[in-house]
Amino acid sequence: MITNEQFGATEPFLEPQRAEETVTLEGRRLDYGLTAEYIPVYNDEGAEQARSFCVSYALTGGGAQRPVTFAFNGKPGTSTLYLHMAALAPKALSLTGQGEAAPRRPYKVGDNPGTILDFSDLVFIDPVGTGFSCIVNREKERQYYGVRQDVDAIARIIRAWTARHGRFASPVFIVGESYGGLRGSGLVLRLQQMHIMPSGFVAVSPALSYGELHTSMLYEHHLVHTAPALCAAAWFHKKLDADLLARPLEEVRAEAAAWAQNEYLRFLWKGCEASAEERSAVMEKLRRYTALKAPDLEALNLRVGDKQFAGLLLADQGLVSSYFDARLTYPGRGFDAAADPQTFNMSAACYAAFYEYFGRIMKLPEHRDYLAFNPRVDGGAWDFASGYLPAASGAAPRAGGFASMLADLCTAMKMDSRFKFFACAGQFDLHCSIDTTRYCLNHMDIPAHLRANIAFKTYWGGHMFYSNPEARLQFRRDLKEFYTAALEANVGKEARAEALVIQ
Repeated sequence: MITNEQFGATEPFLEPQRAEETVTLEGRRLDYGLTAEYIPVYNDEGAEQARSFCVSYALTGGGAQRPVTFAFNGKPGTSTLYLHMAALAPKALSLTGQGEAAPRRPYKVGDNPGTILDFSDLVFIDPVGTGFSCIVNREKERQYYGVRQDVDAIARIIRAWTARHGRFASPVFIVGESYGGLRGSGLVLRLQQMHIMPSGFVAVSPALSYGELHTSMLYEHHLVHTAPALCAAAWFHKKLDADLLARPLEEVRAEAAAWAQNEYLRFLWKGCEASAEERSAVMEKLRRYTALKAPDLEALNLRVGDKQFAGLLLADQGLVSSYFDARLTYPGRGFDAAADPQTFNMSAACYAAFYEYFGRIMKLPEHRDYLAFNPRVDGGAWDFASGYLPAASGAAPRAGGFASMLADLCTAMKMDSRFKFFACAGQFDLHCSIDTTRYCLNHMDIPAHLRANIAFKTYWGGHMFYSNPEARLQFRRDLKEFYTAALEANVGKEARAEALVIQ
């Protein structure tokens, strides 16, 4: 058991640390308060089990009824470093170009033109075991390392933060990236069950269902909705036939998607019963839309996964592409997730930006690191089975299934007809691709009239499309429109201006 006394004077967040800052946004000065603190996670008996490190930003004079957005990143064991220091906060990593290269050193922090602070206060939550968050009772560690366990913990953190800061009158929004799409889908319903009614959920490059991110001998439809993303990557690297390279990406991508959803899908369905003529036709179209060579396609049995593709597309140049942002490359042979350049480059830049900024305005712990990623959490400890989709018959899920919280999100949308859902994806994300996300959205079990509550946007970039400053600005504009619609649905047009505070 770790106690406050054991933390002692070396643990600076046992008491909240605060700072007053300003940001210039679209020519206007915004004053805000920043609070970094531990939010305790209690069990049902009121005993503290863990502490979550949270950083919140509140517009000065904004009042207790302003919208408040709770944000987190993805992949079990990942902190909220990326959305915090590169996407949404008022101060963020300074970025140039279109996100096609590693951020330039020295890393600098400056006013973020993509922040949403003018229309929502912000709370960045580091899940238990990440960032500066910690387990108080080690015997209960597994209590937080699982799909539903994690959803419940984040819900308790949100409730505790809301109680501490007196924000129960504020409209609540959730932003989750990658695995955060799965976490957020379950979180909306869990919060409703705790009498906290979110107004909207923003899923950034989401993993809405793990079943749509994996391929096996009998589970091949992921190949269908990944094909357009592979085509986009080949288009970017100018590997496609000349007639395709002469056309806009959206046209080429749509053509590849139409083929994959028809001819390719029928071919995969037939398996070994596909004729030699059908196999030959699919081989030619895969060559045309992925630019892979016939021997490589044959070796893959005409089933091209995102990771295999990332290792093969530029192999003749001795390069491997990122499967999170296929525009990025690194020297090598064969895909290696640990070397993926988007994760590697953005992790280093955001980590440095965090310490550079917060080291100037607050006292940070010297005795332990801010864990951008904690492999202990994801390294076999995560209980994915708690999030397996139930069978259509209602039977309990079996081992070997895939985690998804989409059923929970559908229930939440049925429970609150004013709730809004915004999903988005990057053009060059091979893993959580545009068509993978669209497939999940199109198969949500909700009434037709509720589909008007779903918005879907795409951006020029990869998984972290906000590494492209232009995409980050468009994301901000789209979110302002989304928040406005969600607030109008709940408080009406007349009250919306007061809720947003700044127009």
